[in-house]
Amino acid sequence: MSVPWALAAGIAIAAHGTPGRAQEGTVITHGNAQQRASGSTLEEVDSLPVIRPDFPVPDDPGMVFYLQRSTNSNTVVYAARFLYNGKLDPRQPVMAYWRRFNTTGERLPLKMIEDSFAFGVRARATDDPDVFTLYVVSYPERRAILRLVEPGRAELLLPVDGRRMRMRYAYVDVDESGLVPSVREVVVTGHDVQTGRALVERIQIE
Repeated sequence: MSVPWALAAGIAIAAHGTPGRAQEGTVITHGNAQQRASGSTLEEVDSLPVIRPDFPVPDDPGMVFYLQRSTNSNTVVYAARFLYNGKLDPRQPVMAYWRRFNTTGERLPLKMIEDSFAFGVRARATDDPDVFTLYVVSYPERRAILRLVEPGRAELLLPVDGRRMRMRYAYVDVDESGLVPSVREVVVTGHDVQTGRALVERIQIE
C-alpha cells in the first residue's frame, strides 16, 4: 500500500538535527524504502476522536485541514485563499503554514525545505474554476480535491476506500525511542460527504 496523503504531508525522519528527535521539515517520501504503509482500516464512528485533548486546535480563517504530530503541539494548518469576491485564488488556492502552539502560538511560514520536500502543497486547476486538485509535494500520486462551497468557504475532499471524506485533521504518532525517529501510525479524520458520518482512517506503518 502506498503512503497516503496525510502521511506524506506530516511525517519526517530527520536528515539533520539532534539524533533521536523528530525534526520539523523532514519527510518520508513515496520512494523511501525505510517505512511504508502496510495497510489501513476505515471506520465509521459516532464523533471524531480528539486524540490529543492537550493540544490546541487551530481555528484559522479559511482552514480546510490541519496536521498534528505526537512530537509536540506545533501544528501545520492548510487554509484556502480567496479573492475579493470570495472565489478561490487561482494563483494559490491553498497555503500551508505553522501554528507554533508549543511556544507562542504565532503563525509562521514553512521553511523552504519544509515547503519543497515535506509539508508544502501544490494545486492544479480543473475545468471548474471552483475546483482544484491538490497534492503534497512529498507524495504527489495521491490527490485531494479543494472545492468552493460558497463565497469565502471551501472544503478539502479525499477519496478513501470508495468514499469521499471531507477532511478535518490528521495525527501522526512518531516513535522517538530509537536512534532514528519512525512512525507507528497515522490517523486521518473527517466526515463522509454523502452521509455526514464521522470517518477515521488508521494507517499502519512498517
